Amino acid sequence: MKKKALLLLVLTILSCNSKKSEQMINHETIKPITTIESAKTYIRSNFKSNEETLLISDELNDPIGMNMAIILNEIIALGYDVNGFEQKEGYRIYKYKK
Repeated sequence: MKKKALLLLVLTILSCNSKKSEQMINHETIKPITTIESAKTYIRSNFKSNEETLLISDELNDPIGMNMAIILNEIIALGYDVNGFEQKEGYRIYKYKK
């Protein structure tokens, strides 16, 4: 009986965190974007949900922010607002929401 209860508890915890785990896996398998054109293409093809993320390589983040301004222009045109970012090693995960 204890084994069944423990198994049920583990499955419940895993199902609650499945979206977070899926997002983590996706971020590990998707390579950060390194050019403005590839960012624009990705945005046009993939931004469909109410919340989206975009992995941008540190090399694309210039000191003035011109590259991100160009990319953000595409995102704003689709009706998204900035919802923060996470700095990772070598790239940032930018978050957007409608």
